[in-house]
Amino acid sequence: MRALSLAPGVRATAGAASATTAIPNDSSGSPAKVVSIRVLTASETAVVLPVQNGGTVTASNGIPVSKEQPVILAVAGFSHIATIRFAAADVAVNITPVENY
Repeated sequence: MRALSLAPGVRATAGAASATTAIPNDSSGSPAKVVSIRVLTASETAVVLPVQNGGTVTASNGIPVSKEQPVILAVAGFSHIATIRFAAADVAVNITPVENY
């Protein structure tokens, strides 16, 4: 079995309005096909959704993610991750390419 390797990720801030962050490249410089998404603050939740540039996410159509419940998403064909906070405070979200899957 091969171990997963991680390329450098990006940090996004999930705020009151939907915003997008470009999906980072993998270590070869190609667009990532799979990413790990985790909120960096305990007990906070953000909602995420892979989108094309300009896409939006809402609390009802996105995927909840937290520090305790990160997600791994297949993002081939998408250019951005849309984020929005689920509670009152802005939330730091880490988006990291996953390779060797």
